[in-house]
Amino acid sequence: MTLNARFSSGAQVGGGLSAGRTVSDTCALNALPQVRVSTLDGAAVAATAPQVSRTSEFCRTTRPWADATQVKFLAIYPLPWEFQVSATYQNIPGIPIMASRVFTNAEVRSSLGRDLGACRGAATCNATVLVDMVPSGTMFEDRLQQVDLRFTRSFRLARARIRGNADFYNLFNAGDVLNMTTRYAGTTGGQWLRPIQILGGRMFKFSAQLDF
Repeated sequence: MTLNARFSSGAQVGGGLSAGRTVSDTCALNALPQVRVSTLDGAAVAATAPQVSRTSEFCRTTRPWADATQVKFLAIYPLPWEFQVSATYQNIPGIPIMASRVFTNAEVRSSLGRDLGACRGAATCNATVLVDMVPSGTMFEDRLQQVDLRFTRSFRLARARIRGNADFYNLFNAGDVLNMTTRYAGTTGGQWLRPIQILGGRMFKFSAQLDF
């Protein structure tokens, strides 16, 4: 749903909301243990990808409405003496929280009821398997909210026009996590959930544009 409005004063408002819900169901493949299941659509995946548990919590996942809803708005308002102020606001879902762990053959033998296939009947098996520990689409970081602000002043010089811009990015200095470590290691997780990339801090930028 989108909204765009223009007023006689020259002010403009625009924005919208998008929402959706995705259900991923690969439970029918549980009877085919030889098929590797991805966390997204059940398609075959690379051998290096984490294995997905064949339980109902993992084979059928439903992403909550709240974690698939985005809100974005833009407002422009003219001021006296050729000034103009504009602002943008966005409220989007946080990144999904995932966890995968490397399990040894000794750790999975009791639940699997046999050695890993990679052992191939070896007397001593050192094979490992990477397994997802959190169902896809069930845990997310906090929602990302960002406000950007711009002040503009126009100057007329004969047939030319100079437009100066003062921009404030991430006005409220949000520090949301954009990427993180998803590998769980050891008994305490190791560096699991350690941020790799965060939203850039508050920044000011000045620019100018010449039209002639």
